[in-house]
Amino acid sequence: MDDEKEILIGSKTTDTIVYATVDSYKIPIYLSIPRKCAGASLPAIVVLHGSDGMWSNHDTNTKTMSGQNNEWRALFDENCIVGAYVDSYSGRGVTTRTGKWATAPDNFKISSQFIRPKDANAALALLKRLRFADGKTVIRPKDIALLGFSDGASAVAATLYNTQTTPKDWKWSQTFDGKKYDVSSGILPPDPKPNDGFAGGVFYYGGSGGYNYWGVNVCGTNALEGNIYRTYAPMLYQIPEDGYLTEGTLCMYKVLKEKGDPVELNLYSGVGHGFDFDHLPQSFEARSKAIDWYRDLLHINL
Repeated sequence: MDDEKEILIGSKTTDTIVYATVDSYKIPIYLSIPRKCAGASLPAIVVLHGSDGMWSNHDTNTKTMSGQNNEWRALFDENCIVGAYVDSYSGRGVTTRTGKWATAPDNFKISSQFIRPKDANAALALLKRLRFADGKTVIRPKDIALLGFSDGASAVAATLYNTQTTPKDWKWSQTFDGKKYDVSSGILPPDPKPNDGFAGGVFYYGGSGGYNYWGVNVCGTNALEGNIYRTYAPMLYQIPEDGYLTEGTLCMYKVLKEKGDPVELNLYSGVGHGFDFDHLPQSFEARSKAIDWYRDLLHINL
């Protein structure tokens, strides 16, 4: 696919799969377009899946998304939001982030810190090129946000990293099981922040340490100076009190607040990691709060 050409879709299209090329890999992006919102251009949300992938039963051939994604798609439809669900795994020969794909150096191929943000930014560029046959833009270019779960939430944060704040001469590296890896062993620096990036993102129960990609432990005494993570756009943290990744993310939130970055936090008691698809009262409360946040961020007036 030519990354500069407009992408034409039918005026009655509600579901289609398009592809973005990222470092020679073909990345599938499932687009959901609300049926009852014809007329004006629409906002969009790029969705980044968790470690289990985005397809039902891990079967990419059926092109049927998991139940969680379909539930969010219904919310998007109700609020006149285009969904762009990015499959970071299948095009790279990965089904789930398990086995060798969870350990270095194999997991560099699907890194949430420096690979999956490439996919998100490719989806952002693709959405801006969508046109109907009459030439009308499908998406409002300044009203595109992110949503991510678990490993996908870590990728949301990495996508929103403000590369313009990186200290001079910073050395990019990660540490796994006490072993340090640097650019000579496959670690990549983040791609530069897009000139017109995402409006913001919602982060569900992801990890925030990045295997020391951003510097020192964000819960440590030197986090304000030694951890370089900053966000270029607003981010809403949706965090379970009982999640195994919660401590580090709460530390990151506190550090970012102290630095003055535009972050918000909702903390949900009585639930743990993955609570979005547990169909509990907290699950529905969190989705409602996320949609309200998106309505404000993406200028949605229904």
